[in-house]
Amino acid sequence: MTEKEFEQKVEDMAARFEHRVETAADHLDKGITKKYDESRLFRFAARGISIVAEIGLLIGAKHLADKGHGTAAMWCAVLGVAGLVAELLRILVFRRKR
Repeated sequence: MTEKEFEQKVEDMAARFEHRVETAADHLDKGITKKYDESRLFRFAARGISIVAEIGLLIGAKHLADKGHGTAAMWCAVLGVAGLVAELLRILVFRRKR
């Protein structure tokens, strides 16, 4: 087997792997979207996890600031506040009608 043939086989295997990953990701995305649209409990849990992650960013920002990592603390705080503001706006603007 020449080096060119080997490289071609590796490229083909990588392309097949990429296709499988893309197919699996698409399937997962469709499944999650369907579940999100159909289940109030799933939406509540997903939003709750998002809010907890944003609060975690704010706590992390405080911890980083105490350790003297000002730039990282600032970015964590900015992202945490932006996420919480986005969640608040989503709640106020895109409220589901009953």
